[in-house]
Amino acid sequence: MSYDNDNRREKTPVWVTVVIIVCMLPVLAFPTLLSMTPDETTARALVWFYPFYVIATGICARICYQGRRDVMWILLAMMILSHIAMWMLVLNGL
Repeated sequence: MSYDNDNRREKTPVWVTVVIIVCMLPVLAFPTLLSMTPDETTARALVWFYPFYVIATGICARICYQGRRDVMWILLAMMILSHIAMWMLVLNGL
């Protein structure tokens, strides 16, 4: 019995890549976010880590589409929540 279908990888559709990129776009406001963050705070360290987190999550979401689509959607939801959390952290001055 041959399991050739299990070894083939399904290509990620273009619409999924576009959704992931759109979800990653708020990270382009990083310079503004960094300029609004007070110096010498824990928030500043979190803001510096933020772009790396977004890029890694986008890559993982794209990889997860092929095998675990539900995980991809969870990663994208967490990415959107992290965008909101970063702005709340900076604007509220915590």
